[in-house]
Amino acid sequence: MSLPLAALLLTYATALPTGLTAPAPSPGWVAQKPAGALAPSLQGKPVVVDIYASWCSACRTIEPTLRSLRQAKAGKATFVTFDVSDAATLKAAQEKARALGLGPFFEANRSQTSLVAVLDPASGTPVQTFRASTDAGAYAAAISKVQAMIQR
Repeated sequence: MSLPLAALLLTYATALPTGLTAPAPSPGWVAQKPAGALAPSLQGKPVVVDIYASWCSACRTIEPTLRSLRQAKAGKATFVTFDVSDAATLKAAQEKARALGLGPFFEANRSQTSLVAVLDPASGTPVQTFRASTDAGAYAAAISKVQAMIQR
């Protein structure tokens, strides 16, 4: 039987003899940052995030749709691609994600190649996600939905 971490910590903390305290978390421990506003460079427009890998056949299938969407929505949405093809591109993608305020999203989805998400830049939360979709109309509708949210 396994206990949730909170229960284990509570048990540990209450099991200490009187006068002793639990050790502080190590300096390397970092709490999970909740979703929040993305980097200033991403504000004001819907953010379309693509998790891409060169070896992913679904990624190659949706690439023309996303390229066309980038052209159609130029200036109206921000497009971010995270290339996870190999160790070097994965590391670069992690750094890029952190710099843009997309670190938690990237870490949660980096293994989901062909995933495309349309995010609200104010909250950093996905409004709609797609998996290997070539439906440009669905992407455009999600972008329009976020644009309407931003204008409120």
